[in-house]
This record gives sequence, C-alpha cells and structure tokens, in this order.
Amino acid sequence: MQRTNIPHSDLPDAVSPNSAVNLVWLAPFLLALAWFWANISAVKWLLSSFVEIPTLYKIVIGFLIVALVVRSIGKCDRPPRFSPNFVLRRDPLLLMLGAGIGSIALQYIIDIKQVTVLLFILGTYGLCGLLLEENFWQKNLPVAGLLACILPFNSQFNSGLGLPARVLTAQVVEQLLSMLHVGAISSYDIIVLENGIAHVDVPCSGIKTLLVGTLFLLAATWLEGRKLSLRWLAVGAANFLMLVSANAARVAVLVLVSEVFKQPKIAEIIHVPLGIVGLVCACFVTWLMLQRLPKFQPEKTSGISAKPNSGILENHPLAKPGIIAAVTVLAVMAQLSPVETSKMAIAPLRWPEYIKSESIPLNASEQRFFGNYPDTQTQKIRFVAGNLRGSMLTVASTSWQTYHAPELCFVASGIPVNRIEKKQLTPSVTARWLSLKNNQLSAVYWLQSAQLTTDNFLSRIGSDLTKKNHNWVLVSILFDSSLQAENQEVKEFAGNVYDTVKQSLEGEINEN
Repeated sequence: MQRTNIPHSDLPDAVSPNSAVNLVWLAPFLLALAWFWANISAVKWLLSSFVEIPTLYKIVIGFLIVALVVRSIGKCDRPPRFSPNFVLRRDPLLLMLGAGIGSIALQYIIDIKQVTVLLFILGTYGLCGLLLEENFWQKNLPVAGLLACILPFNSQFNSGLGLPARVLTAQVVEQLLSMLHVGAISSYDIIVLENGIAHVDVPCSGIKTLLVGTLFLLAATWLEGRKLSLRWLAVGAANFLMLVSANAARVAVLVLVSEVFKQPKIAEIIHVPLGIVGLVCACFVTWLMLQRLPKFQPEKTSGISAKPNSGILENHPLAKPGIIAAVTVLAVMAQLSPVETSKMAIAPLRWPEYIKSESIPLNASEQRFFGNYPDTQTQKIRFVAGNLRGSMLTVASTSWQTYHAPELCFVASGIPVNRIEKKQLTPSVTARWLSLKNNQLSAVYWLQSAQLTTDNFLSRIGSDLTKKNHNWVLVSILFDSSLQAENQEVKEFAGNVYDTVKQSLEGEINEN
C-alpha cells in the first residue's frame, strides 16, 4: 500500500483544532474576567439601582439602549466584525486602563458610586475596542459616553453629587450677591439674607442641567459624526462652564426676585423657564462650536486586525499576558480598597453630671434619612444645664454623605430661620449660630473630628479627600429660648459638649 504524505501541521500532535479555538478564546475571557472582578462593586451597585427604579423607567432605559445599539449598527456600511484574537490598540487600551485606575483611585480618595459606575462603563467599552473593528469603535465612542451618563443616574440621582453641588452653588451665589451689595451668607445649601431665607434645593443644584447638557453634547457629536480630539475636549469644558454659570445666574435671579424684591410668586413662575432658557442657550452655543470640529473620517482597513491604531507591542509575545496581568493587579487593588472606614470606632457619649439629659426618639423624617446609612450612630436628647434648656442631636459617621443641614430640618419643622452667623464659641469651637422663629429661639451646630472642628461643610468633604479624619460628629443644639452666642453659660456648655465628643472620638469614656 502506498503511503500518503500528510503536510506537517503547525499544531502540536496533542492539540486538536477544537482545543486551539478554545485557547484563542482563553485570553479575552481571562481579560474580561479580570476586568469585571476589578469593577465588581460598580456592577453590584448598578444592578441594585435598577431594582429601585419604577418599571416604566426600566422599559424606557431598555428601549433607549436597544435604539442606540441598533442605530449604531445600522449606520455602518456592513455589520461590525468581532474577533476573539484581540488587538492591543492604543486608544481602547488607554481608555480601559485609565478608567480602571481612576475608579480605584476614587475609591481610595472619595467614593461616589455614580462616578465609579461611569468609569466602569467607559472602561468596558475600551475593552470592547480590543475586540471590535477600529472604525466602528471610534465612531460610536460617543454612544458609550451617552450610556455612561444615563445608567449611573437612573436612581439615587442627587446622592453623592447633589449635596456638594448645592453647597458650591450657594457659595457662588453668595459671592454674586455680595458684588451687587446684597448681604447674604451661604450655609450648607441655603442662602440667608438680611430679610429672608432662600433654599438652594435639589432643582437648583444644577446636576440635572449639567447631565442634560452633557447628553446633548455627546448626542450631537455622534449624530453629526464629529471627531473626538483635544479640540472636542475644549468644547466639552466650555459646555460645562456655560451650564454651571447659567445655573448659578438662575439661582441668583430667583433669590433677588423672591427675597430682595419680595415677589415670591413671580420667582416660582420663572423658576423652571429660567432653567430651560439657560440650558437651551448653552446647548445652542455648544452646537455652534461643534460645527467647527472636523468630522470623523474612517480609515481604510481590510480587517479587524489590519493597521491597528498605533498597535502597542503587537509583536511582543508577552504583551497580551502582560495586559491581563495588569488588569488582574487592578482587580486585587480594588478588593483591597479601604472598606474598614465605614465602621465607627467611638465610645458612647457620657455627659458631665451638671448636664441632665434624657433620650428622645428621632422624628419620622430623621428615621428615614439616617435609615439609609446603617453604620451611622445618632443620639437625640433633651437636656437641662443650669439655666439652659433644649434638645441636642449628635450624628457620628465616616462619610460626609450622611449629613444634612440642621437649618433645613428647622424650616421643615415649621421653625423659620432669621439669621445665621459664624461664631467662635470657644478657642476650639467654631460654629454656626442661628436665630430662629423671629428671634424667639436660638440654635448652634458644628462638625467635629478628633483633630478638627469646623462650621463649613466643604471642610468636612475635604477631610474625606485627605483621609486625615475618618470619624466625624455633627453636633446640633436647639435652645428653648433666645440667647446670645457671647453668653458665658452658652460658651461653657459648648465647651463641655466639645470635650465630651472629643473623648468619645478618641475612644475614652468620661467617668465624671
């Protein structure tokens, strides 16, 4: 019998064609596994957030996602091709690794879940860019930006970002009013004038306006096929500044109309139209700037791996294992991010003998608010200290997101705020002093850590950025009568409260 010569195969004898295909899929599988492991907290938060939103909103979001995907594929001359043999292109790789590093850095610095999820979605699209055709990936990058902006904000919209936005808006408006010689002081997220109080509430934070303006920029970029570049980033920065400025100007106008010119009904009527006008004007100017940007020009390629975008180490045998290892290192770092800071480590408050106190329950609104933060420790008491009588609320927490403005609670309880001043009660206590209910009542509050005491909420946020002070206590005291901050008995009482809280933060129990 004549022997037939079989051409030599590149595959080893022990490796079948099916096992070779499996090996090809192994690298992208390991990369995807490492990436999702690195972002497991973002995935959990995103999934849990969908449980909380209404069914109608889920349907709308699902329809929007499908429409964007269908539109993206439909605009192509031919369906996009997908290959498991991923290519290390520069832009997708930088987007994936940059988003991963940024997400982990934010978890160590200040944990705002919406931003973390936004980075996760962008990084996931960067991962897809290693497997998809380059032209398709680059052309639809704005779609990834749209989804990254929509999905994280489907629930808990103002959590994390809304509070500091309102504080900053209030302080900017305070400066604008001072330029107009209108006396005002911003306290947390309200503005107190000499003759009234103006709320910088949730609609005034500017977060929704900023989100809608950003979505407009991304949608216009995608629909018009504009190229993403440094010039596009400059347009994005200009769009951001215009939206923020328009919102601050709107709040300043509302404060002037409502509290200075005493026309609250007119302010209520123009509240929404002013916001719409500012948004439309900013978007129109942004659209004009987009017209000066070049359109995206697809490169002529013959396949998914042809002429890769500045291929990084494309011929190096350890390039792909190195990228998988790098993402795995990011995953390990993400799991080691500081989670122990959520646990409080303070001793119970033990008041001096001359302060007679009894515990009282939190009201319904306080129970709802603090119920969202199970690691927060609250204590509410009625007290008698010499001639001083009143109630006091202490809130101990490791996160600035658990605090709310005491003056807003007073207003919600039907106690109007007439005046807020910054007072130095003792050498160690800088506080906000409030005159309430036509000067019939007085109140005071401050934020205290083991090393620092402040009346400024932004300073509290700064401590989370520097990680210098983990445990903070908000002290809010409402007196049953009108008092002066210079009253010696008030100063002595504030000093004793400060010392008690300090001992608690240091883990010491006052035995006196």
